[in-house]
Amino acid sequence: MIRIAGFPLVWGASTLLGLALVQPPALSAEPAPYREMERPLETYIPHASGDRKFSNTYRYWKDPKNLDWRLAGNPDENWKLNWKFMDPPFNQAIHGGHFALDRGESLYKFLNRGGSFAACLGAGKGGLKGLRTSYPRYDKTLKRVVGLEEKIQICGAIEGRVLENGSYDNSAISLYIAGFSKGMPMRIDVSKGPLKEAFERGRRLYHTRAGRMNFACATCHIHNVGKHLRGNTVTTPFGDVVHFPVYRTKYELQSLQLRFMECNLDTGTQPLLPGSPAYTDLEVFLSALSNGYAVTVPSERD
Repeated sequence: MIRIAGFPLVWGASTLLGLALVQPPALSAEPAPYREMERPLETYIPHASGDRKFSNTYRYWKDPKNLDWRLAGNPDENWKLNWKFMDPPFNQAIHGGHFALDRGESLYKFLNRGGSFAACLGAGKGGLKGLRTSYPRYDKTLKRVVGLEEKIQICGAIEGRVLENGSYDNSAISLYIAGFSKGMPMRIDVSKGPLKEAFERGRRLYHTRAGRMNFACATCHIHNVGKHLRGNTVTTPFGDVVHFPVYRTKYELQSLQLRFMECNLDTGTQPLLPGSPAYTDLEVFLSALSNGYAVTVPSERD
């Protein structure tokens, strides 16, 4: 006899037989879905100079202050300058990124009026200086790797403000914070621990084909660099992260993970939400490929 909530239940042979008939069959272990990879699955030096193995354009863009302007005037050669932060025609004096900076400053100062917002973001005694160069990072409280925009969303919620990852206001704050690291090199340590694990997952994901076109990120940005794609010339992923969030001339302030979404849509792949673990792994991977390259904001792209 079995009691449930104090009431006796008597099980007869017919009852047990009936239950056996209606029980669903045991689920067999489903095989892992087949995922085609872009081969070879490359190994990468986690530094901007690692591009020497691939497009070998690093020699042209390694020093943004001394670019070879002869390449700039040649439409077949200017892609070698890796102009991810100033698509021509470019006017550094004024563009939408500057207005985003103003918005980010206003929001940041309001949220940090008591100092807790900066503390939540991990700003130390040096304040915001260099903070951008250390993201993504492992968050001991959350026990996972997070990007700067995800952390802004979390810290904003603590202050009672909705700052959804990917929104204009979130990206504006991220851009404002990045401005304090302008000219400083990225420095993401992926040699050990959770960041190394995220880097390896991101590397595999970068080579995983998906979507209607069956493309991987590496299909274009590793194995077809320098070739034309719908009027654009494909450039290297090295040194790519340092100019985000970027102002797009289609009137959008675009974070790196919003760019992932756009690439997914362009290739017929279901995009993920900003802050998704897979996107964060990709961000870690690409951030490491920008190590040693200086943060450059505000930037503008077409």
